[in-house]
Order: sequence, then C-alpha cells, then structure tokens
Amino acid sequence: MKSKHLPLIGVASSFALFLVAASRYPGGTLASPNTVGYDWSQNFLSSLFGPQALNGAPNPARPFAVLALFVMSLALAVLWARIAATASSRAHKKAIEIAGIGSAVYGFLVSTPMHDLMVTIGLLFSVTAMVATTHMLFVERRWRLFAMGVLSLALAAVAATLYYGHALYGVLPVVQKLSMAASTGWLLWVYYARYGEAGILQSMKSAVNIESR
Repeated sequence: MKSKHLPLIGVASSFALFLVAASRYPGGTLASPNTVGYDWSQNFLSSLFGPQALNGAPNPARPFAVLALFVMSLALAVLWARIAATASSRAHKKAIEIAGIGSAVYGFLVSTPMHDLMVTIGLLFSVTAMVATTHMLFVERRWRLFAMGVLSLALAAVAATLYYGHALYGVLPVVQKLSMAASTGWLLWVYYARYGEAGILQSMKSAVNIESR
C-alpha cells in the first residue's frame, strides 16, 4: 500500500516540471515566431523539447521538459501495468499491459528528433490500450468509468484528426492538452477504483486465511 500513490505523485511532479519548463521557454509559436514566452493556447508541448525555441533562441526549457515527460511516462507505465494486473480476462490483461507500456515508452521518445514517427507509433499503442480498458469496463458494467473512457477516446480521435488532417491547427494545441488531461485523469480514476477494490479483496482473503488456521 505504501506505493499506492506513486503514479499520482509522478503525474503531479511531471505537471510541476512542465510548468517550470514553460516558464523558461523563450518564445515563438508556429503562427508567430516573435511571441514572448510559452503560450498554452498556441504552443504545442513539443515546442518545449527542441534545442532551440521557435523564435530561434537557445531553449533552456528543454531539460525540464524532457525530465517532465520522462516522469510522466514512468507514471503512465505503472498505471497501465497495475490496471492490467486487475483484469479478470487474460486478453484484456495482455492488451492493456503491452499496449499501455508501449505507449509510455514511445510517448517519451517524442522528445527526440524522431518526434513525428514516435507520435504515430505511440498513438497506436495508446489507443489500443484505451480501447481494451474501455471494453473491459463495458463488460464489467462500470458505466461512469466507461463513459469517461469513451470521452477520452473521442478527444484523442479529434486531436489525431486535426493533427494528421492539418485542419484547424490554431485550436490543436488546446485540444492536445485537453485530450492528454482527460486520458490521464481517466486512467487515475480507473486505477484508484480498481486498486481500492483489489486492496479490499486482498484484506478479505487474508482474514479468511487467518480464520482458517
């Protein structure tokens, strides 16, 4: 139980590091390279990972942004692995575990020069894990968690459509962040719901074992 909150701590730490990175970003967006500082509504998160900012200046935000993404990837990998461990179906367990951890690994690699390729591979793994988790919740009739999973998938689909279709690029940075926040919040909700049940079940099993001795 001591490690129960590690994923939440990881997510919160990552968010704090992203805030630090954003505060150190010199400036520039795809639409206007002359802007000053990081604009949460106009800059993509990937703006923080480059050795140079979009205004051409050296980017001191990069180390903090890469560390933030690394911490987030670790937290998400743990979340996916622990959610998978609670699945009653072997198919759900394997799909969530493999695709979830894969999405965390490739998600971290978007901070490298292979950004575009890693985004595509990471998205495929992430959607697979999300669909498997959402289907598991549907089978278990966990309707509120299922509904949030559908919403998270819908936001991911909208973000992917805008990204690959090069449409409404001006709103994509906001949609990107909303999608990430929704899916991460949903995963934490699923995790705490299932982790609590697993803990209760383990306590009941321990009590039964003690009484049977």
